[in-house]
Amino acid sequence: MSTALAVATVAMGAFTQAAEAALFNFSYTLENGDVFSGMLEGEVQGDNDTVFVSALTMPMFNGSPHPDIPFLVSLTTRFGGSSAPPTVSFSGTLMDFCANDEPNCTGDEGILFDTVVQFLGGPIVGTGVAAGFVSEPYNPANWSLTPKSVPEPLTILGAGAAIGFGTAFKRKLAQKEVKQG
Repeated sequence: MSTALAVATVAMGAFTQAAEAALFNFSYTLENGDVFSGMLEGEVQGDNDTVFVSALTMPMFNGSPHPDIPFLVSLTTRFGGSSAPPTVSFSGTLMDFCANDEPNCTGDEGILFDTVVQFLGGPIVGTGVAAGFVSEPYNPANWSLTPKSVPEPLTILGAGAAIGFGTAFKRKLAQKEVKQG
């Protein structure tokens, strides 16, 4: 019984943090139909639309792995002179984000969304070499950001408890068979 409780407690503790993590699947469809996608980690702001992005992982281009793009910067910080976090929004209306293979968005690989600084004269989306080195007007209708589903803590707790009880029951049954044998 104590094993079951220990397993359930560990499972709940480990997965409660995961359930609170803000993970999102994103995709953007370029004018030519190509799709850039991946996963973002970030923090949803009080307006329930804006997300301050802290990481981009598993970048994909047309369903195939894209080179890693670990460096993030807001274009406001990069070109505007003031400090701001890399930002995207569920609605796609507020986009101030560059992910790149080099710091400060200076490398050949990455993706950027600019609806704030508009350093090229208007809202744009741009990709690096592996995604065709595209620069085109940004269209919020082509943007998708959805929460990544994470198991609920109670679901994990229940599964952990079931495994723990099953293990404890199996041990007692084995002990009983040894005594009878």
